[in-house]
Amino acid sequence: MSTTKSKSPLLKVAHFLANPEIFFYTALWLIVLLVYGTIDQKYHGLYLAQQKYFSSWIVWGIFPGGRLALSVVFINLLFKLIFNSPIRFNRIGTLISHSGMLLLLLGGFFTAYFSNEGSIPIPEGQTSSYYQDYNELEFAVIDKSPADHDAVISFTNEYISEGATLSDPDFPFTIKIETYHRNIDIVRREPEVTDGFHGFAQRFEFVEKRLENEFSLNMAGMVLDIRGLDDNTGGTYMVFQFMLVPQTIRAGGKEYVIELRNKRYQLPFAIELMDFTKKVHPGTQTASHYSSLVNVVDGGIKREVLISMNEPLRNLDYTFYQASFIEGVEDETTVLAVVQNAGRNFPYIASCIMAFGLFIHLLIQVPKLIVRSKRKQEGVVS
Repeated sequence: MSTTKSKSPLLKVAHFLANPEIFFYTALWLIVLLVYGTIDQKYHGLYLAQQKYFSSWIVWGIFPGGRLALSVVFINLLFKLIFNSPIRFNRIGTLISHSGMLLLLLGGFFTAYFSNEGSIPIPEGQTSSYYQDYNELEFAVIDKSPADHDAVISFTNEYISEGATLSDPDFPFTIKIETYHRNIDIVRREPEVTDGFHGFAQRFEFVEKRLENEFSLNMAGMVLDIRGLDDNTGGTYMVFQFMLVPQTIRAGGKEYVIELRNKRYQLPFAIELMDFTKKVHPGTQTASHYSSLVNVVDGGIKREVLISMNEPLRNLDYTFYQASFIEGVEDETTVLAVVQNAGRNFPYIASCIMAFGLFIHLLIQVPKLIVRSKRKQEGVVS
């Protein structure tokens, strides 16, 4: 009489997670998300559709979003490789390709969480050591009192919401966000308001607008209630994205600038624009080619690089592309697109591993195919 040893609960869970049906149904759900995301893109733009369906964990309140679905795929493939893929000579190629697919998904997670995209405008002869995100915002309080630098305290998107209070031990006042709109129109006040209103808020007010499909065209605005300032200047202030005239406040004998701006990322090096060159199509003002001659300044070392439309600059985890330019009266400004991607090498490595695995699998299967072909020929002859 034979008895079978029952599996432990953890082993049962592991074998369940290795079930190939999980991959099949999750892949079907990813197709559903792809269809809905593509349709929604027409009405709400690429960025919002991507955030809603593919960069989210949950959609429509209860259903898995793109990140959760891909996490399920990764776990399913990992557990299948460990618990449901016997190591045999004739399966080595398959196992190698399987590992390459896992590495590709892992690279996707690195890209999702540790990559940023933005732009860096640099006028000729000037240097910049930061770039701006295309879509994410931050609210910055800048202490102008230090002689050799600006002390900046920034509050990122998760802190910016109506009713939120922003404070920090480094500045002696508090800021309450009265209203916050992601896209606004600016309307002149008639008449101007002076009682409790300061700066830009005395002459203008914000009217909320629907979001543009091209998300970078939206202009955000905030109405702030600031308390604890010098000379009884506390009250209502207003700031908005792309504001040209800085809003200044005084507290504790220091001057501060408040800004609502695109989120900034500090580079571990600086880019100096030496010369910007533009060529136009004959008889037109349309640019046919433009490039930037820059110095990459890292400590005391300078490295000269030419960035053109088809030749980006790669340094550390950063890639700089020649995106556009701004023409001025006296000088020109280059605009470089910046991509920081910690997982940029994963796709190349994963693709090589999968190709190698398929090649090994083919080498193993060729002798079998030759033997099978010979047997068929012998059967026909006999």
